[in-house]
Amino acid sequence: SVLATCTRMTTRALLRCGGMVSRRLGVQPARSAMVLCSDSIDPVCVDIFRERGHDVDYKVGLQPSDLKEIIHKYDGLVVRSATKVTADVISAASNLKVVGRAGVGVDNIDVPEATKHGVLVMNTPGGNTVSTAQLAISLLCSAARAIPQADMSMKDGEWARSSFMGIEMSGKTLAIIGCGRIGQTVADWGNSMHMKVIGFDPVLSVADAREAGIQLYSNLDDIWAEADFVTLHTPLTPDTRNLVDDAAIDKCKEGVIFVNCARGGIIDEDSLLRGLESGKVGGAALDVYPTEPPPESSKALLQHPKVVCTPHLGASTDEAQINVARDIAEQMCNTLENKGFDGVMNARHLSLSTVPAMEPFMELSEILGKLAAQLLPSPIQSIKVESWGGRDISVTSKAARDLILAMVQKGVLQHTAACEAVPNLISAPFLADTVGMQCTASNDLPSLVGMPYRNLITVTCNSEDGESLVLSGSVFGTEARIVQMDQYKSFPAFKPDGYLLKFRNCDEPGQLSQLLAVLEKHSVNIARLSLGRQDDAGELALCLISCDTAVPTVAIQDLEALGVKEVMVARADVFGRKRGFYSFRCSSSLLCPLTAGGRAGGQAGGRTELLKPLLFVAGGKDKETRAQ
Repeated sequence: SVLATCTRMTTRALLRCGGMVSRRLGVQPARSAMVLCSDSIDPVCVDIFRERGHDVDYKVGLQPSDLKEIIHKYDGLVVRSATKVTADVISAASNLKVVGRAGVGVDNIDVPEATKHGVLVMNTPGGNTVSTAQLAISLLCSAARAIPQADMSMKDGEWARSSFMGIEMSGKTLAIIGCGRIGQTVADWGNSMHMKVIGFDPVLSVADAREAGIQLYSNLDDIWAEADFVTLHTPLTPDTRNLVDDAAIDKCKEGVIFVNCARGGIIDEDSLLRGLESGKVGGAALDVYPTEPPPESSKALLQHPKVVCTPHLGASTDEAQINVARDIAEQMCNTLENKGFDGVMNARHLSLSTVPAMEPFMELSEILGKLAAQLLPSPIQSIKVESWGGRDISVTSKAARDLILAMVQKGVLQHTAACEAVPNLISAPFLADTVGMQCTASNDLPSLVGMPYRNLITVTCNSEDGESLVLSGSVFGTEARIVQMDQYKSFPAFKPDGYLLKFRNCDEPGQLSQLLAVLEKHSVNIARLSLGRQDDAGELALCLISCDTAVPTVAIQDLEALGVKEVMVARADVFGRKRGFYSFRCSSSLLCPLTAGGRAGGQAGGRTELLKPLLFVAGGKDKETRAQ
């Protein structure tokens, strides 16, 4: 009893100390994520979420209206293929941060709408790779040797050996359309069966294809003309819908066999039936259909004697079910806890976002974007980002460039009137494209390579009225600095924070004292000041001033009355150096005191409201709140 009493006293003391520390540091109490599993999934998925400290509701078979009504409560949503995550659902999901598809295809999720709202979409590309590839090879063999038909004949008491003459696969040409994980696994097994494996994939390099044992073709017409067997492993997109139609079949060899374990709708079913009836198509094996279960209108195709059909069994193995359930739970937990972004499909630039060495470059990039949008007189039409060097991490890799560009876009869009949504690191590239910005990123050497900097990020922006602005920044230690503005390169590295006042003045004695007197008159305190000049004598000099308070309009008018040119003001700061993403276990003050809707954090339904980090939300959803 003495031990128990001491333990209770110690616990209370620790809790009191912890509360004091939290209050002093401004740390918000951490809470678990709320996750909804709306499709049937292996119990390991729910177990992992709960082991990691998150709350899970398992509600299978929800009607769309029911899902829309409750989705606002959840931070994460786990689906298979049954739940349709539509634009209406996403719009109602005010707290949703990630949708996890336990499987590969995401055509039941409105990915563009999710991206627009800053919601991550992830899948588990490796979880059912083996099971789907295995089914593809099984269906290939079944179609080539009429195995299911022979089985049914035997069960009917027949012995019709001559009715089931098959085709040897060895020495034949196997065409793989879509050479991702599953396609490459099929290729490996196809090569083991001594088939000639050819493939088509617009994103796979020739070298990677060769390593996977695939002879890569750049033209589908050549694929159709050479293939004895065609197996499809692509997602269903506008480009792949009805990829196999009458025109494609006409270009194929006589007796070609098609296998589809990918997505219904890639093969036009009416065209396939015509090909089977004409003899052009020697057989087909289907596991997926445009509508599942197939309607009565598909009966003629499914009952054709040369068609083998299965009810979407690609991932229907015990191992695959466990794999995808485990993978999606672990991936979502890592994302919600700001530990990783494996499997993310709509924001691949996040891969480096949790690396501490990238944080100052992310801050610098956002500042450059914010300044460019505020200092140009009209909306930005194009953004070009160049990066060079690094500090503890290279900023020239593709992943780094994509992340830097996304941060620049985020900064620009915060001050773009045409952008009605609040930009975040997920949605910024999508929103920039929506408002018509042309954006590129490269590792071309910026114009300041000859200067004494270990790293540089240069942003070149062009506005609608033809004006352009070049800003270059560098990271000193962990601090972001501006080192170039247009042709001005000679000023000391400038720390951009607070209220920035920028103007050009005559480069002659006495000018600066008059300007500073104006600011003193209007009680504007100067935090720091930097001067830059051009190489040509007599040109206007550049002055950058960081102020503690906003510069009033009357002060700007007084400066212009002195002959100062191009007087402009901007907010240069990024609120909060250290920033998380969706961290629910945050131990430092990384989180914004407002949620996405501009609401104060507090208690809701007995749970502490998640305080969204500022990296993702710069104020509220409406323009007025965002401006505040």
